[in-house]
Amino acid sequence: MKINLILIIFFAGTIGIVNAQHIEGIVVEIGKEGKEIPVVGANVFFPGTAIGTITDVTGMFHIDKPNENVSIIVVSYIGYINDTINASGTNNKSILKKSVTLNEVIVNGQKADSYISSMNPIKTEVLTSTELRKNACCNLAESFESNPTVDVSFTDAVTGAKKIQMLGLSGIYVQTMTDVLPTIRGLAINNGMNWIPGPWVESIQLNKGTGSVANGFESITGQINVELKKPETAERFFINLYGNTEERGEINLQFAHRFNKKLSTILLASGSQMQNSHDGNGDSFMDQPDFKQLQLMNRWKFLAGKKIEGMFGAKWGYDSRNGGQMPEHSHNGGVAYQTQMDVNRQEAFIKTSFNPNKVYQSIGLQLSGINHEQKGFFGFKNYSGNEQTLYANLIWQSIIGNTKHNYRLGGTFLADHTSEVFDTIYAGYKNNIPGAFFEYTYDDLKDFSAVLGLRTDYVNENISITPRLHIRYAVTKSATLRMSVGRGFRAVNLFAENPAIMATSRKIIFTEKLNLESAWNGGLNFTKCFYIKNREATFSLDLYRTQFVNQIVLDYDQSPQFINVSNLHGQSFANSFQAAFNFFLIEKLEIRLAYKYNDVQQTLNKKLMQKPLSPMHRALFNAAYALKNHWKFDATVQWVGKQRIPSTVSNPEQYQLQLNSPSYFRVLGQITYIKHRWEFYVGGENLNDFSQKDAIISADEPFGPYFDSSLVWGPLTGRTVYAGIRFTMK
Repeated sequence: MKINLILIIFFAGTIGIVNAQHIEGIVVEIGKEGKEIPVVGANVFFPGTAIGTITDVTGMFHIDKPNENVSIIVVSYIGYINDTINASGTNNKSILKKSVTLNEVIVNGQKADSYISSMNPIKTEVLTSTELRKNACCNLAESFESNPTVDVSFTDAVTGAKKIQMLGLSGIYVQTMTDVLPTIRGLAINNGMNWIPGPWVESIQLNKGTGSVANGFESITGQINVELKKPETAERFFINLYGNTEERGEINLQFAHRFNKKLSTILLASGSQMQNSHDGNGDSFMDQPDFKQLQLMNRWKFLAGKKIEGMFGAKWGYDSRNGGQMPEHSHNGGVAYQTQMDVNRQEAFIKTSFNPNKVYQSIGLQLSGINHEQKGFFGFKNYSGNEQTLYANLIWQSIIGNTKHNYRLGGTFLADHTSEVFDTIYAGYKNNIPGAFFEYTYDDLKDFSAVLGLRTDYVNENISITPRLHIRYAVTKSATLRMSVGRGFRAVNLFAENPAIMATSRKIIFTEKLNLESAWNGGLNFTKCFYIKNREATFSLDLYRTQFVNQIVLDYDQSPQFINVSNLHGQSFANSFQAAFNFFLIEKLEIRLAYKYNDVQQTLNKKLMQKPLSPMHRALFNAAYALKNHWKFDATVQWVGKQRIPSTVSNPEQYQLQLNSPSYFRVLGQITYIKHRWEFYVGGENLNDFSQKDAIISADEPFGPYFDSSLVWGPLTGRTVYAGIRFTMK
């Protein structure tokens, strides 16, 4: 009750009273097709006085009259004819006309490949298309090699599945979206990033901590929003061909067509495969599974008059992976240990927005549907998973009094039906979750802004409240401090999120019914932008803590023959610290240095201990150099500290592992030559050829009681060299 009273007082205090002396309006210019375009930064003042203001990012202004005798306001902007409007009311409009056409001015500068948004209260790191091309970037999971925020590693030594980590925790606690629609979730939570080809991506926005309540309740440690190429702005034709020394091949195609200014479309296609088995470490198991993958997507953008616009599309994907022992090996009377996973997935979406006469108001509707089917086997154990999801989100956006006070409110509905069957174990749920949210934003348009959000969802016959707060304060013109705190929760898909538990002889033991996972996340970010000899530099510090209220705990430590699965009984938390420094050492040479410390602890068998297979220390160095004669050079060095390995002391001596892994380096590099519409690139991954030895316990007896491929702490493949060609027609 006290919390509700505080919220009521907070919102009431921000609204204020608009008196008769207050004047508001908007400044616009007329663009193509007669469309009104807001003018940002226009001067608005009372003639003969020193009282004035400027328009904000929506073209809006608000100002108080110095006295009742003032009757006009002057609006001015460089390159436009001054305009005069009446000094009264709250619905004024000034339409500026250009006064002169200036000759072309060319400004040369250097733009960082990734940057932190300076005005957003939520810390947002933007990865540009240039950043994504630093590596081969065959898919989204391989797009973070040169970025310190997101870590990528293998889940196990058999399936080839990759997992991401943020703030020291698994990517299952990160809400991953495509064009602000939740897509990589549920059964796709681990492999879903493999199904978004890198060449389809326009940019990626990374948010640490809980995100906006308008996007749902699942964000705990962060949000990843993937912006795909848009029909109205994409190149007319694009092709990317890729191949590597592991005999992996890939092709990506893009066709975009603009029928007119109101209708455009884009067709995206991708195919990849690796069908020649490799066993570089000689343990009789494939280093990575053979696979075939196909992706097809069609997106349409439309404008209906001046007030309605939208986008709709559909996507189909197929993925088939076969791993395990090499075909020439056999056990158990002539049977080799093999794995298979086939995925068939269909998605459809539509997003529309309607803008009333007032430019600061809008109403939007998001709809999406997903049908996901996957099935396979691990040795003699079968697996099947099915998921049907329907998502609807209605958002209304407007202001309270003036443009310093903005708000969003709306309602959501999530129908989420999922089932998994592994061997004789069933796991699944049928959730139909209605929800509502309200989000208030205060922005003084200078130094301070804050976002306070509150949502409520009806889950499993209970009301769940999700509050979130984000604050930005500009300490100086070049230094920004951010703070965030909030709660998130999520349903668990046990096997899809933990494929490693299926590629082992360990018995899975459930000690109780599993509940929703829930956690609080809070953090601070400090970002400082400055110049070193007229070259831009950025220094950033992050400090975040995730505290779990409930977490699904997989205990590998009690016995190497069992995996105990239960709710959290005790504490579980993650403290994450990161320092990053980006700067241009010389012209066209960008350097990135980062260090990260993650203290992740979890209560296992009534004892608080370091979470296994989670490195406490990481560091990254990246250098990107571009010559004026079309050459680009990129190099990345990753350092990963030691990790605690679950106890195997009760195994026979030959199947025991050390208590900690060694630290290791991983080196990547790429050279690109750009000539007109063509790009030719060659590069390598894990150039120092480091890989985890004996990643599979009891590989010689995969059907025996000690077989375990889940204890992976390092790279599974050695040095890989690749080459490719890109062609673009604008």
